Amino acid sequence: MLVRWLLPYTGFSRYDHPKQPDRGYMFRLTIIACFIITCFVTLTACGQNSTIRSRASQVSVYQIKGDRTERTASVSAILNENVAPPTAILDANFLQQQLGDGEFGPSDYQTFYFVEVASQDIAQWIQLLTPLTPSPNYIAPAQPIDWWITRDDFTTLQFYEPSALFGETHGWVGVSAQTGRLYIFTFTM
Repeated sequence: MLVRWLLPYTGFSRYDHPKQPDRGYMFRLTIIACFIITCFVTLTACGQNSTIRSRASQVSVYQIKGDRTERTASVSAILNENVAPPTAILDANFLQQQLGDGEFGPSDYQTFYFVEVASQDIAQWIQLLTPLTPSPNYIAPAQPIDWWITRDDFTTLQFYEPSALFGETHGWVGVSAQTGRLYIFTFTM
C-alpha cells in the first residue's frame, strides 16, 4: 500500500494536462523530502549531543603533591584566603576534580580537603563552624585516594557548613574529634 502511494501516477485522466506532473505526486515528493530532512537533522543533532555528553563526562584532576610540609603550606594558603587557621595544621591534602571541559558551558568543580590537627585543638576549629543539618551523603573522588575517609567511617563524623572556611560554597566539613581530622568537600553548581 505504501509503495503504491509513493510511486508516481503513470496514467492520465481526461482532466490532467499531459505536460504537468500529477499534483498528488508532487505532494508525495514534498512529504518524502520533509521526512528525509527531518531524519537528517535529528541524526545530526543526536550525534552532537553524544559528543557534548562525552566531553561533559571528562574529569580533570588537580592534586597538591609534595611532602607533608609542602602540602600543609599549600592548604594553609588556601584557607588563609578567607580565614586564618585557628591552630597549627599537622598534615593536609587537596584534590580538585573539574567536571566537563568548559567548552560547552561552564565546568563544575568538586574539591576534597583533608586537614589534620592535634586532637586537643579540634575544639577551636569547631568554634568557627556552624552545624549542618541534615547530614550529607557520602561522596568520594572519582579515583580512590588513600587519605579520603571511607564510607564506613563517614557515619562517625560531625558535620558543619564550609562557609566559615571558604566563603559562600556548597558542601560540608566532617570532623572527627577523636582523631583531630577534618574532611572537607566543596562543589560548584
